[in-house]
Amino acid sequence: MVRTVLAALLALAATARAQPAGVIKGTVMSDGAPPDRPAVRRDDPYCARTPQLADDVVVTAGRLRDVLVRVKNGSLRAAAPAVPAPALIDQKDCRYTPHVLGIVVGQKLAIRNSDGTFHNVHGTIGDTQLWNRPASPGDPELRLDGSPRAGDVIDIACDVHPWMHAYAVVQDHTAFAVTGDDGAFELTGLPPGRYTVEAWHPALGTRSITVTLARGKPATARFTFKRSEMKNGE
Repeated sequence: MVRTVLAALLALAATARAQPAGVIKGTVMSDGAPPDRPAVRRDDPYCARTPQLADDVVVTAGRLRDVLVRVKNGSLRAAAPAVPAPALIDQKDCRYTPHVLGIVVGQKLAIRNSDGTFHNVHGTIGDTQLWNRPASPGDPELRLDGSPRAGDVIDIACDVHPWMHAYAVVQDHTAFAVTGDDGAFELTGLPPGRYTVEAWHPALGTRSITVTLARGKPATARFTFKRSEMKNGE
């Protein structure tokens, strides 16, 4: 009898351990027509070879790109994530790619220059300068850190080409994602519970919602940013 009960308890425990981690997924939307995207004036002859539209706010079929969506609950901070390899930002066609990315505390940035022109990589958090480094054609990748803290946003600019910007948002967990042209995101590896989920855009600020994640059932979330707040090229 005791063995039977023990076996049943062990089976229940194994089943609980085998439960797949939960997922929160959804879409980031605009509530109106996309904003105009004027052409960027680029005086560098190398950069001028490739026309570029302003990309402060990019909306495709009502879906908003370059939004970092993240879980804001403190419960995820109990166990620090392993530090992954450096996150790559490429200077290509005189723009930073990606425009927005998430990194974890301790993760370095690798800045590559794929262009045939000179760039200068300037990283700041607010008024604090992290680095100011030249990047000539053919140079090795720059490996940069600066010891940012969770919640910091690193603004990465090129002092030579003022339209070039990227943003690295620092987390102390890995429950984050950045939207592409389809505006979609997926946050994985979450235990059941109640979460505050935040959507952050460098030009539009934040939106937050509360999501309840049940065991074995994905949850959905949807964010909407106002068209009246969207402008490009200013």
